[in-house]
Amino acid sequence: MYIVLLSGGSGKRLWPLSNDSYSKQYIKLMNHDDAANDEKCSMLQRVFGQLATAGLSDNTIVCASDAQVELIESQLDGKAEVAVEPMRRDTFPAVMLSCAYLLSKKGAKEDDVVAFLPVDPYTTIEFFNRIKKLGDYIEKAGDTIGLLGGVPTYPSTKYGYIVPQKGDAELLHVEGFREKPDEATAEKLVNDGALWNCGVFCFKLSMAAQWIGKYGVTTDYDEMVTDYEKLPKKSFDYEVLEHWKNIVAIKYDDIWKDLGTWNTLTEEMRENSIGDVTWDGTSENSHAINVLGIPMVVMGAKNLVIAASHDGILIADKHQSSYIKDCLSEIADESKYEERRWGTIKTIDNDEDDGTKSITKRIKVVEGKETPYHKHMKHTETITVLSGMGKLKLEGTEVDLLAGSTVSIAAGKAHSIKAIGSDLRCIEVCLGEANDDEVIVEKDVVSK
Repeated sequence: MYIVLLSGGSGKRLWPLSNDSYSKQYIKLMNHDDAANDEKCSMLQRVFGQLATAGLSDNTIVCASDAQVELIESQLDGKAEVAVEPMRRDTFPAVMLSCAYLLSKKGAKEDDVVAFLPVDPYTTIEFFNRIKKLGDYIEKAGDTIGLLGGVPTYPSTKYGYIVPQKGDAELLHVEGFREKPDEATAEKLVNDGALWNCGVFCFKLSMAAQWIGKYGVTTDYDEMVTDYEKLPKKSFDYEVLEHWKNIVAIKYDDIWKDLGTWNTLTEEMRENSIGDVTWDGTSENSHAINVLGIPMVVMGAKNLVIAASHDGILIADKHQSSYIKDCLSEIADESKYEERRWGTIKTIDNDEDDGTKSITKRIKVVEGKETPYHKHMKHTETITVLSGMGKLKLEGTEVDLLAGSTVSIAAGKAHSIKAIGSDLRCIEVCLGEANDDEVIVEKDVVSK
């Protein structure tokens, strides 16, 4: 059985920490299942860890956009391959692309079962055990799609519902679906035995060819990348599920939440603040997240979420925070924090003085990692090492980097930096047009 984590979405519902390039599933605000582990993790890392505990991580891949590949490889330490979407086109094309990747790149067979799930559910290990059970059913079935339905704990109007046949059998035939009903309808659905749609579905890989054949697309991954625009920009639910006759579901009766808003996310935080936050003792039911590295003081807050990052500051009533997207239409989508497979980049100043553009960044290269060998054509760089040791490869030579050392790199000069012995931290000042000015060089020219 193969697992695909659908991680290509974008969003700003956790602004100012999330944006189109740094989506909510990568923000490190979550707690590990192991209560003894105090280190924060992302939604992606938490779910992948649960898959590992369930024995499912070895056959897991991630489907995401090219812009997210380095971030995924960094957070998962390269333990999962990425099926790269050439463009965002909703879940049906993403699911078909993932099937093609498994068949063309991973050696999967058409009779193998694949399960798809989102990266942002807050759930327990039993959730993944039920996915394994669902996969066992589908393996023995014909052209059947299997779903995982959560047993509702209340009549939610925010979730979609699976409407199964009545009965106590473990495997239930699905009769229909209802999307985010009103309160009265939700209550009736729950009373009639409907299940929350957890966004998990599985089927045999051979079925993918049936769904894409009418669009003139094959299950060869490289060909599908070329023909990706031929696939309709629709969700898998609308393109397939609503028209398929043979759909079954099994129940999952334990914790399940969609942590898509600040309101739901803060409910699962062990502490009421992250970062440098001081409370005056009069606040109630409030949470604060501060990643700025400067003090935050909170006084008399009631039912508030406060989030401060280099991209902005949010102060909102918890319930009202669910509607944050309505307030962001005039705010530029520019992230000042990037996570790469080799380390991190934080923009701390972006200015223009007398016609000269300058960007100042704080760079961390993780011990043993190396930046890609690259060059910039429109700007120069001056790098000052703050701590750690490393090597600068620069146009056929190697330069030792020590704390306090400074080196300038002219435009057009290929270079890379490697951290040796410990993390390397430095300040980089770019003079000139630095946006989108990076050319990756396939091979370096340093003499060995």
